[in-house]
Amino acid sequence: MKSFTQALLEPGDTLFVCIDIQERLLPVMARKDEVVRNANRLLQGAQVLGAKILITEQYPKGLGATDSHIIFTCVESFNALDSQAPKPQCVLKEKSTFSIFGDEHITALIAQSGCKNLVIFGIESHVCILQSVLHALTLNFNVWVVQDALSSRDDANHFNALSLMATQGAKVTNTESVLFGSMLDSKDPHFKAISALVK
Repeated sequence: MKSFTQALLEPGDTLFVCIDIQERLLPVMARKDEVVRNANRLLQGAQVLGAKILITEQYPKGLGATDSHIIFTCVESFNALDSQAPKPQCVLKEKSTFSIFGDEHITALIAQSGCKNLVIFGIESHVCILQSVLHALTLNFNVWVVQDALSSRDDANHFNALSLMATQGAKVTNTESVLFGSMLDSKDPHFKAISALVK
Protein backbone atom coordinates (compact mmCIF):
# COMPACT_ATOMS: atom_id res chain seq x y z
CA MET A 1 0.00 0.00 0.00
CA LYS A 2 1.34 3.43 -0.96
CA SER A 3 2.05 5.93 1.81
CA PHE A 4 1.06 9.58 1.54
CA THR A 5 3.84 12.05 0.80
CA GLN A 6 1.89 15.32 0.81
CA ALA A 7 0.03 17.22 3.49
CA LEU A 8 -3.71 17.82 3.19
CA LEU A 9 -3.01 21.43 2.25
CA GLU A 10 0.05 22.66 0.38
CA PRO A 11 0.83 26.17 1.76
CA GLY A 12 2.24 27.33 -1.57
CA ASP A 13 -1.06 26.50 -3.26
CA THR A 14 -3.33 27.84 -0.51
CA LEU A 15 -4.88 31.28 -0.02
CA PHE A 16 -6.12 32.14 3.47
CA VAL A 17 -9.17 34.41 3.10
CA CYS A 18 -10.26 36.46 6.12
CA ILE A 19 -13.64 38.03 5.35
CA ASP A 20 -15.01 41.19 6.97
CA ILE A 21 -14.01 40.94 10.65
CA GLN A 22 -14.72 44.64 11.13
CA GLU A 23 -15.08 47.12 13.99
CA ARG A 24 -18.83 47.60 13.76
CA LEU A 25 -19.66 44.00 12.88
CA LEU A 26 -17.58 42.01 15.36
CA PRO A 27 -19.18 43.29 18.61
CA VAL A 28 -22.61 41.87 17.68
CA MET A 29 -21.37 38.43 16.59
CA ALA A 30 -21.96 35.24 18.56
CA ARG A 31 -18.73 33.75 19.98
CA LYS A 32 -16.76 36.83 18.91
CA ASP A 33 -13.80 36.07 21.22
CA GLU A 34 -13.41 32.61 19.71
CA VAL A 35 -13.53 34.08 16.20
CA VAL A 36 -10.79 36.62 16.99
CA ARG A 37 -8.59 34.03 18.70
CA ASN A 38 -8.81 31.54 15.85
CA ALA A 39 -8.63 34.12 13.06
CA ASN A 40 -5.35 35.34 14.55
CA ARG A 41 -4.07 31.77 14.82
CA LEU A 42 -4.87 31.23 11.15
CA LEU A 43 -3.23 34.50 10.09
CA GLN A 44 -0.12 33.83 12.17
CA GLY A 45 -0.05 30.22 10.99
CA ALA A 46 -0.24 31.34 7.36
CA GLN A 47 2.71 33.62 8.05
CA VAL A 48 4.72 30.78 9.55
CA LEU A 49 3.85 28.47 6.64
CA GLY A 50 4.53 31.11 3.97
CA ALA A 51 1.00 31.02 2.54
CA LYS A 52 -0.72 33.99 0.88
CA ILE A 53 -3.45 35.91 2.73
CA LEU A 54 -6.38 38.00 1.50
CA ILE A 55 -8.27 40.19 3.98
CA THR A 56 -11.50 41.88 2.89
CA GLU A 57 -13.57 44.70 4.33
CA GLN A 58 -17.26 45.16 3.49
CA TYR A 59 -18.07 48.86 2.98
CA PRO A 60 -15.54 50.09 5.59
CA LYS A 61 -16.90 53.65 5.43
CA GLY A 62 -20.03 52.39 7.17
CA LEU A 63 -18.85 49.22 8.94
CA GLY A 64 -15.37 50.33 9.97
CA ALA A 65 -11.96 48.89 9.25
CA THR A 66 -10.79 45.41 10.19
CA ASP A 67 -11.10 45.17 13.97
CA SER A 68 -7.99 46.16 15.89
CA HIS A 69 -7.92 42.75 17.63
CA ILE A 70 -7.07 41.14 14.29
CA ILE A 71 -3.30 41.18 13.81
CA PHE A 72 -1.96 41.53 10.27
CA THR A 73 0.27 43.55 7.94
CA CYS A 74 -0.91 43.89 4.36
CA VAL A 75 0.04 45.49 1.06
CA GLU A 76 -1.96 46.42 -2.03
CA SER A 77 -0.90 43.62 -4.36
CA PHE A 78 0.82 40.26 -4.19
CA ASN A 79 3.34 41.72 -6.65
CA ALA A 80 4.15 44.60 -4.30
CA LEU A 81 6.49 42.43 -2.26
CA ASP A 82 9.94 41.67 -3.62
CA SER A 83 11.80 38.41 -3.18
CA GLN A 84 13.52 39.69 -0.03
CA ALA A 85 10.26 40.53 1.75
CA PRO A 86 9.02 38.39 4.63
CA LYS A 87 6.21 35.93 4.05
CA PRO A 88 3.30 35.83 3.80
CA GLN A 89 2.16 38.08 1.04
CA CYS A 90 -0.96 39.66 2.48
CA VAL A 91 -3.40 41.87 0.59
CA LEU A 92 -6.23 43.99 2.04
CA LYS A 93 -9.15 44.83 -0.25
CA GLU A 94 -12.40 46.73 0.21
CA LYS A 95 -15.63 45.50 -1.35
CA SER A 96 -19.30 46.33 -1.59
CA THR A 97 -20.46 42.94 -2.88
CA PHE A 98 -21.35 40.21 -0.40
CA SER A 99 -19.38 37.51 -2.21
CA ILE A 100 -15.68 38.11 -2.70
CA PHE A 101 -16.23 36.85 -6.24
CA GLY A 102 -18.76 39.61 -6.90
CA ASP A 103 -15.87 42.09 -6.96
CA GLU A 104 -13.86 41.99 -10.19
CA HIS A 105 -10.65 43.29 -8.57
CA ILE A 106 -10.74 40.70 -5.78
CA THR A 107 -11.61 37.95 -8.28
CA ALA A 108 -8.61 38.97 -10.41
CA LEU A 109 -6.39 39.05 -7.33
CA ILE A 110 -7.41 35.51 -6.36
CA ALA A 111 -6.71 34.33 -9.91
CA GLN A 112 -3.33 36.11 -9.78
CA SER A 113 -2.41 34.24 -6.60
CA GLY A 114 -2.48 30.96 -8.55
CA CYS A 115 -3.88 29.16 -5.49
CA LYS A 116 -6.31 26.28 -5.88
CA ASN A 117 -7.13 25.88 -2.16
CA LEU A 118 -9.07 28.55 -0.28
CA VAL A 119 -9.18 28.56 3.53
CA ILE A 120 -12.13 30.81 4.37
CA PHE A 121 -13.02 32.37 7.72
CA GLY A 122 -14.65 35.55 9.08
CA ILE A 123 -18.18 36.97 9.29
CA GLU A 124 -21.04 36.59 8.67
CA SER A 125 -21.36 32.86 8.03
CA HIS A 126 -24.77 33.05 6.37
CA VAL A 127 -24.12 36.12 4.19
CA CYS A 128 -20.66 37.01 2.85
CA ILE A 129 -19.06 33.69 3.82
CA LEU A 130 -21.87 31.58 2.36
CA GLN A 131 -22.02 33.45 -0.94
CA SER A 132 -18.23 33.48 -1.30
CA VAL A 133 -17.99 29.75 -0.61
CA LEU A 134 -20.76 28.79 -3.04
CA HIS A 135 -19.19 30.88 -5.78
CA ALA A 136 -15.73 29.44 -5.05
CA LEU A 137 -17.11 25.92 -5.37
CA THR A 138 -18.73 26.83 -8.69
CA LEU A 139 -15.29 28.03 -9.83
CA ASN A 140 -13.80 24.64 -8.84
CA PHE A 141 -11.68 25.78 -5.91
CA ASN A 142 -10.99 23.36 -3.07
CA VAL A 143 -12.73 25.19 -0.24
CA TRP A 144 -11.95 24.73 3.45
CA VAL A 145 -14.41 26.51 5.76
CA VAL A 146 -13.02 27.05 9.25
CA GLN A 147 -16.01 26.55 11.54
CA ASP A 148 -14.45 27.87 14.77
CA ALA A 149 -13.28 31.07 13.05
CA LEU A 150 -16.73 31.95 11.65
CA SER A 151 -19.78 33.56 13.14
CA SER A 152 -23.12 35.25 12.56
CA ARG A 153 -25.22 37.39 14.84
CA ASP A 154 -27.55 34.42 15.31
CA ASP A 155 -26.10 30.94 15.82
CA ALA A 156 -29.07 29.36 14.02
CA ASN A 157 -28.06 31.21 10.85
CA HIS A 158 -24.42 30.23 11.39
CA PHE A 159 -25.14 26.50 11.67
CA ASN A 160 -27.62 26.59 8.80
CA ALA A 161 -24.92 28.12 6.58
CA LEU A 162 -22.36 25.51 7.67
CA SER A 163 -24.77 22.72 6.76
CA LEU A 164 -25.54 24.21 3.35
CA MET A 165 -21.85 24.79 2.54
CA ALA A 166 -20.99 21.21 3.51
CA THR A 167 -23.75 19.72 1.36
CA GLN A 168 -22.47 21.72 -1.62
CA GLY A 169 -18.94 20.31 -1.27
CA ALA A 170 -17.05 22.62 1.09
CA LYS A 171 -14.79 20.96 3.64
CA VAL A 172 -16.04 22.22 7.00
CA THR A 173 -13.13 22.03 9.41
CA ASN A 174 -11.45 23.80 12.33
CA THR A 175 -8.39 25.95 12.98
CA GLU A 176 -6.10 23.22 14.28
CA SER A 177 -6.97 20.83 11.45
CA VAL A 178 -6.05 23.50 8.89
CA LEU A 179 -2.75 24.37 10.54
CA PHE A 180 -1.60 20.81 11.22
CA GLY A 181 -3.05 19.68 7.89
CA SER A 182 -0.61 22.04 6.18
CA MET A 183 2.29 19.84 7.33
CA LEU A 184 2.95 16.17 6.59
CA ASP A 185 4.47 15.24 9.94
CA SER A 186 6.15 16.48 13.12
CA LYS A 187 9.50 16.68 11.33
CA ASP A 188 8.23 19.65 9.33
CA PRO A 189 10.40 22.73 10.08
CA HIS A 190 7.26 24.72 10.94
CA PHE A 191 5.87 22.18 13.42
CA LYS A 192 7.15 23.79 16.63
CA ALA A 193 5.95 27.26 15.65
CA ILE A 194 2.51 25.96 14.66
CA SER A 195 2.23 23.92 17.86
CA ALA A 196 3.03 27.03 19.90
CA LEU A 197 0.18 28.92 18.22
CA VAL A 198 -2.51 26.50 19.36
CA LYS A 199 -1.40 26.08 22.98
